[in-house]
Amino acid sequence: MTKNEHTILVSLGILLLLSYAVAGFFCHPSADDFTYALLGKNYDFLTTVLNERYRWNGRYFSNFLMLFSPLNWGGLMAYKAMPLVLILFIFIGKTSVFKHFVGTHYVLLSIVTTGITFSIMPDITEGIYWYTGAWTYLPGAVLFLYGLSLIFKFNGSLNGFQYLVLSILFTVASGFNEIIPLLGITTFLIALILNRNKKVYFIFLLLFILLLFYMVTAPGNAIRANHFDEKNQLFYSLYISVAYTIRFIGEWLLNPAIYLWGILLLNINFSAEKIKKWSFLQQPLIAFLLLVLPTFIACFGPIWSTGLLGQYRTANLASLLFVISFTMIIISNKEQLIQTIKYKALIKYSFIVFTVFFILWKNNFFLFKEFATGELVQFNEEMNQRYTLIKNCKESRCLVNEIKSQPNTLFVYPLVDDPKHWLNQSYQLYFESGEIVKR
Repeated sequence: MTKNEHTILVSLGILLLLSYAVAGFFCHPSADDFTYALLGKNYDFLTTVLNERYRWNGRYFSNFLMLFSPLNWGGLMAYKAMPLVLILFIFIGKTSVFKHFVGTHYVLLSIVTTGITFSIMPDITEGIYWYTGAWTYLPGAVLFLYGLSLIFKFNGSLNGFQYLVLSILFTVASGFNEIIPLLGITTFLIALILNRNKKVYFIFLLLFILLLFYMVTAPGNAIRANHFDEKNQLFYSLYISVAYTIRFIGEWLLNPAIYLWGILLLNINFSAEKIKKWSFLQQPLIAFLLLVLPTFIACFGPIWSTGLLGQYRTANLASLLFVISFTMIIISNKEQLIQTIKYKALIKYSFIVFTVFFILWKNNFFLFKEFATGELVQFNEEMNQRYTLIKNCKESRCLVNEIKSQPNTLFVYPLVDDPKHWLNQSYQLYFESGEIVKR
């Protein structure tokens, strides 16, 4: 890749990520955002956080973030700023991860893989803009990857202080959601099988087993499980998880930018010393597992516990891991791929075609389209009008219009006909108004 191409790609990537960040200032809270904000107003905040283990689930760290709602400490503007903070967190985290993994071009790798991830996310709103969904899943994945990159950096030779730091890091990462300890168990179990004399892998395998046990034994899980009749069906969960895994990966592979990104990676010089350490990714089975297992685990977790994949928050997490895995596999097999494919013929046109699909595939296309047509602005205006109407309503029943502008990039959960439904009551309780009745 030439210097000019590198500069163009970084500039386009920054523009794309900035556009996603700006769109965040048009997003709005709904559903669980209001519920957690109300719970977080409790005068004994710490007790409220600890009680979540008995009320709903064992996610000890994300529960803290949910109850420490930006709606309580900064209002609507703080909520709107959280997508920007999340995008920065993902970018900085992935930059550090790639720096440890490949040594060079880590800023480019972070920007491009993040842009591709956002383009293929099954639900971009839940992935970035819905605080409850976004902050429960993506930060934990970034921290988990950062921990793995540190183990790679230290080459498995850790001293006591480094063990402590990594244990804290993995403990925090696992506290976001149950998928992270499942990924940790799978990762270190495979590593232990490949390197049986590595006590490092055994120690962290044991740690993730203990963290998962702590989370799944939370009394609140039983309360939450009572809402789902199809839960804990092993063969059904396995079958549906495989089906979803095929579906999601199939959809992601429809994006030509992924293949063209692979071609561009063949024309980038990486540290040979670093890449040699990834030789295990040249084994077909390991490469296959790295691409597929995270998505399967992300699907199996919620399907096992609830019987369905009602939301795509875990699939959003899986899309982030998929793009990183694909990138590392291509880099690790660079020499073999150059000898196998018609490399020079492909590289001649791949950059221009890649930039088109990189900017305009799926979610990225809708983002720019909705900026251009004003749909994001209209959505924001209608939501602000809703708040004004509810705040000014002095009656026992407040008639509230549906939101007509429904962009692909942003959403709020719609009101229902029953004013007693929790979606309607979330507005009522948060704004301390009369019953919310859909007009």
